[in-house]
This record gives sequence, C-alpha cells and structure tokens, in this order.
Amino acid sequence: MENFIEKSGISLVSLIIPQARMHYCMAQVLEQWPYEAIQFDCRGTMTREHWFQKFLPIMNPECEYLQFLVSDEDLSEFVQFCIKVNDLHLPGAGAIFTTRCLNYSTNAAEKCLKREDDSKHGPEHSYSPVRLKNNLYGIFALIQSGRTDSAIKAAMQAGSHGPIVYFVEGRGTRDRVGWLKITKKPYEEVVMVLVEDIDRARVKDALVSAGRVNSLGGGIVFEIPMEYGLANLPTSIINKSRLASNEQIIAAVDQLMGSTDWRDTRSLESLMEKSHDSTGRNEMEVSTALCALIPRKYTEDFLEHVLSIGIPGANVIYTKLFTGEDNKNEKQLHIRHELVLIRMVLPPEKCSGYRSQLQGFCSEQEYTNASFFELEVRGVVHYRLKLKDQGKGLLYRGVSSNAGDTVA
Repeated sequence: MENFIEKSGISLVSLIIPQARMHYCMAQVLEQWPYEAIQFDCRGTMTREHWFQKFLPIMNPECEYLQFLVSDEDLSEFVQFCIKVNDLHLPGAGAIFTTRCLNYSTNAAEKCLKREDDSKHGPEHSYSPVRLKNNLYGIFALIQSGRTDSAIKAAMQAGSHGPIVYFVEGRGTRDRVGWLKITKKPYEEVVMVLVEDIDRARVKDALVSAGRVNSLGGGIVFEIPMEYGLANLPTSIINKSRLASNEQIIAAVDQLMGSTDWRDTRSLESLMEKSHDSTGRNEMEVSTALCALIPRKYTEDFLEHVLSIGIPGANVIYTKLFTGEDNKNEKQLHIRHELVLIRMVLPPEKCSGYRSQLQGFCSEQEYTNASFFELEVRGVVHYRLKLKDQGKGLLYRGVSSNAGDTVA
C-alpha cells in the first residue's frame, strides 16, 4: 500500500464549457498536457429579455464542469491554452478560474502533476494571451432543490452572471437521526456564481435571503477566492434583430471605463454601512474546504468514517475521470474511471487532524488512487441556533427565575 505523498505548488483549474465542446476540448487538452480531468454535469441559467417572457420558466442549457490539478509552473500557459481551445474570450462561451491548493497529497505514485521536458509544449501555433481578472470570487450556495429558481433569479437581479447549478448528495444531520432519515432526501443543489469583488456582498446576500439559508435545514453559503480567471457565462436570450446583447454592452463599458466600479450604484453611506455589517457578522472569517477524491466504490464506507470521527457534514459529487491513457485506443475518449469528490467545510485548526485520520483510514482499508486537497473558504453562512437571553432567566409554570439562583 502506497503512503500519501504531499506535493506543493498545485492549483485547481476549473473550466465550464457548453456540452457540445466537451469531447473536442478533452481531445486537445489530453493530447498536449499530461493532466487528468475530473468531469461532472451541470446546467447554466438563461433568461429572456422581453417583459412578457419573464413569466416563462428559466432556460437551463447543459454544460460541462471540468477540473484539473495543475502545477503552478504550467498554470499560466495551461489556462491560456484552455481559453484558446474553447474561445472563452467570446461572450457566452464559458468560464475558467484557478484556486491555489493550500495542501495536496495523494497515494497514487504514478499520478503526473507536472509537465516533463519531453512532453509536448502546448499548441504548435502561437497566440496572444487573454487578459485575466484577479478579483473573482466563487460563491457556492448549497440549498434545497425547491428554492433553486428563486435563488437564481435573486442572484441575477443582484448583478451576477448566469449561475451554474449541479447536484450533490448531502451527508450529515440526516444520517444521525436513525430511521427518520427517510423523511429527508439526501439530494441538494449547488448554485455556483462567479462574481467580481464589487458585486460579491450584494449577490451573496441575495442568495442567502432567497435560498432561506438562515432557516433550519436551509443549507450553507460560502465563498472561495480565485487567483485569476475569466467569466463569460451566458445570461440572457435576445431578439435576433438586436445588434448586441446586454453582456456584450456591459463588457464594452467595462473596457472603456477601465474597471467595474461603475456598476455599483450604492451611495457612500450604504457602502460604509455594508462594510460595518459584514465585519460584525464575521464575513471575513476564514475556513478550509477539505476535498477528498476517491474511487466511487469506496464511497459509503468512507462517508461513514467521515461522520464517525466528528466531521459535521459533507457533500458528494459523482464525477468521471479522463486521462491521457483513455484516448490511445483508436484516438477516442473512453470513460474508464468513476470517482467521487467529497467536500467538507471545516475550521482551519481542525483540518490537518481530520485529514490525517482520513488518510490513515484509507491506508488501513487499502484504498488506491485517493487524493486530498484543501482550498481557502471565506464568509461561511449557515443556520445557527439562537441562544436565549440569560438576563431574562428561565420560566417555570409561567414564573420567571434567574439562571444563577439555583439551589445546590
């Protein structure tokens, strides 16, 4: 059994593209780069611009969510290559963003996380690099399925791109209530929104309010800061007679103004109040997302151990793995590996201990091809129990009594 080996200088690259471009993108990436791709299905969000069409259901075009663990030495060139292959510089083409891993470890000795000298060095033709933004945040809202549409509309009205939605299987509270867990479905939906820093607080408040996250069982909302990226997700369907869409006009104004500060229509007083409120609610409190990537056949036993060691909860994403070995048979892509991505949001001081226990469990059970990585998380919002006012004391048969006046 291989021991876990820690590697530094690793970043997580996330790529969102239309479903029709999936196979072409993977053929190009796997031919030029040695990195494996984790893929799961998702859907976008598009609205209609005519006023009478707002009463119709939101359109959800199918998308593909791809993730790569890439060495920082290749990060910039790899991102530019993905942008060129998928034409991500065009409005509505998709999105790409990078997140630095705080820690990465794996027991798969053969896994390649760095391009070797004899590997092909990117595309044969040269191209001009696309300017990327370094003020992006990914807001992830895990909410109940029935509240997804209202959360999506609220986020778009607050100024976000078209949100991305995908399914997860939640584990935690429902697994601790015995046979009563059959009354609560384990499936939830994740609404992922890419926003710039100036829109972050407004969009997040809209998701929390519309998704009713502050209610019991309402879910959780958290932010992941991005190193840099590019977001050109489609948001609306326009009339063919128009010359430009809203996102094209906004992008043009951003370029003319040199920044996105003009979008914020709030007054200076409201900005100051917002800043004060956010610090009061510990919005800048930093947490850690511990992510485990393991073969799907180990899922149930691994999740039982996750809950048994005291981790409050986890969400599971069923994924598929593409490697460079899959397209050597007649140059076609074959899906041979099914994995699960298990994500747990934890306090930073406890993350290292939990990771060590989970790695030890994998070694004891002889799990192969398991990997762990950590991402920085900020501004976690979820339901919290409200404490009673101690000054009012306790009530016994309608009579108030102070908590301190107890008889030994």
